[in-house]
Amino acid sequence: MNKKFPKGGYLGKTLRVDLSSGKITEEMIDPKFLYQYIGGTGLGVRLLYDETIPGLDPYDPQNRIVIAVGPLTGTLVPGSGTYSINCRNTLTGLLTSAQANGFFGARLRYAGYDVLIIQGKSDTPVYLYINDGQATIEDASKLAGKGTFATDQWLRKKYGEADIDHHISVAAIGPAGENLVRFACVMNDRGHVAATGGVGAIMGSKGLKAIVVHGNQAIPVDPADSETFLENIRQWRDEAHNTGMGKSVGKKGTIGFYLNAHKKGWAPVKNLTTNVFSGTEKFDGDYIRKKAHKSLPRSCYQCTFTHCHAVQVTRGPYKGAIGEEVEYEILAGFGPNWGIYDPGTPTMLNTLNDDLGMDAKELTFLISMMMEGYEKGMIGKKELDGIALKWGDAEAAAEMMRRISRREGIGDLLAEGVKRSSDKLGGEFPSIAVYVKKGNAPHVHDPRSRWGTLFNQVVADTGSQEAVDYTARGSEDLAIEKPTAEPDEYLGEVNAKSAWWRQFQECLLYCYYQTASGETMIKTLNTLTGSDYDMAHALRIGKRVVNLMRMFNVREGMTKEHDSFSQRLGTPPVDGPAQGKSIAPTFERVLQAYYKMSNWDQEGVPTREILEELDLGFTIPVLGK
Repeated sequence: MNKKFPKGGYLGKTLRVDLSSGKITEEMIDPKFLYQYIGGTGLGVRLLYDETIPGLDPYDPQNRIVIAVGPLTGTLVPGSGTYSINCRNTLTGLLTSAQANGFFGARLRYAGYDVLIIQGKSDTPVYLYINDGQATIEDASKLAGKGTFATDQWLRKKYGEADIDHHISVAAIGPAGENLVRFACVMNDRGHVAATGGVGAIMGSKGLKAIVVHGNQAIPVDPADSETFLENIRQWRDEAHNTGMGKSVGKKGTIGFYLNAHKKGWAPVKNLTTNVFSGTEKFDGDYIRKKAHKSLPRSCYQCTFTHCHAVQVTRGPYKGAIGEEVEYEILAGFGPNWGIYDPGTPTMLNTLNDDLGMDAKELTFLISMMMEGYEKGMIGKKELDGIALKWGDAEAAAEMMRRISRREGIGDLLAEGVKRSSDKLGGEFPSIAVYVKKGNAPHVHDPRSRWGTLFNQVVADTGSQEAVDYTARGSEDLAIEKPTAEPDEYLGEVNAKSAWWRQFQECLLYCYYQTASGETMIKTLNTLTGSDYDMAHALRIGKRVVNLMRMFNVREGMTKEHDSFSQRLGTPPVDGPAQGKSIAPTFERVLQAYYKMSNWDQEGVPTREILEELDLGFTIPVLGK
């Protein structure tokens, strides 16, 4: 380790909160961990690994929630308000790691901490208030049952900060989290979501309604390096604006992706039963921004794009509805995947879902499964508690969302998520369910011909995507060549290499849309912290994190059979531009290439040699089990 490390960037403190005893303590973070894992997801997973008792139910009070930020968080680095929540996955029992942008990560650092560890369980609803190195557990009985928006507003009013862009951030759960819906999310800053793996349900199981962070502490920067650091940031911003992502997302948001995705057969339509629908021109980003919405840009912390907007719908059945401008996945998931072809309707549905506090990935494929089942006569109105869940019926979908969030009637079953629900419903439902990893719904695409996306989510150990798209900025540092026309060994090899790079980025923790070149990002990190990383070292850190995630899941009983996809995802599209394409025929070959590139055995378990090489020897006893 560089003897000058860390010069700056780190506060070096963890706040530990035990909700069972009410005890709150501060701990110093081992500098060796900072050097090996940097921060963010890497550091969070390492701490979670050390403190998790294998085999416990995810809802057991002894399980931890580890919220971590990185050394760049809260600085002038673009998009550096991000944070990472790491805990057990309520859908699979494995690991989940969920990130959210906004302001919360920066405010946590200003409140005095790099890491927040929450354990135990409160018998009554509480929230955690952290302010300039002081923390208290407060009564949240008045917030019980409230949506995330009302919770946020109440807490801001209590602590005197009405403006979202000032010094308070609130991360809260809605009714879904309180009722342990297995795909409940955590909502922060009124529109930013840590979605994956039921992190909101874990908070709910602990009786924790919200976390409020507030503070004015500075991020340490060595005065001798301040000018160089600022120059690094200027270069980072320039590069981020000039990437393909910067030029597209920076101007149109992610809704600008929709038409291209539909053109290639990647947009999900009616639970992947088709890839064609009429009226695609209304899903064009320019049409939505100029005709379907009135909007006002509202950026995240240190964001230099006009990506996030607050909007009001100007036409269609939900004219006047207000909310956040939806992302591409929400537009697709609450639009064509439910047979809804009005671009304003997803805004209404997204606002409702954000308030209830559920992961849109799981929800979209859950509702679409039930809509397909209803259309095919697999389930009737009586079994759905009187709801005629037809394609295109936004009001029926909204009512089902409310019932799921309350675990009311059929909603109690559906609150278990796509795979668990389909298994319990039986009949033909398992054949139409859309999921990977024996429990997680994938991101909201039709990935059957988007092989990198599908494979990435199949093998990922985080409950979401683990690798970077090889076409994205930064992949040039990996010496990645153009892909072949069909899924073969190349796909497995490139996924392994890009996963190492992506997980290094998740250790830095910043908004992915604001990615610069690898050289600039590493240089910025080195200037701030006094570290001596280079690209080879960065990839080694990412590889260490990927292997640690895999060993966490192996310890929790994961086998090769978890690296799989549902029957529907293995069925080729019946129409559209991707008709007939599937990864299924060559999947095993691709999987073995991924394992080989990762230095894992044929069952997907890291070898003793790679664990020792990556300083993960402490995980080796798991191999004997």
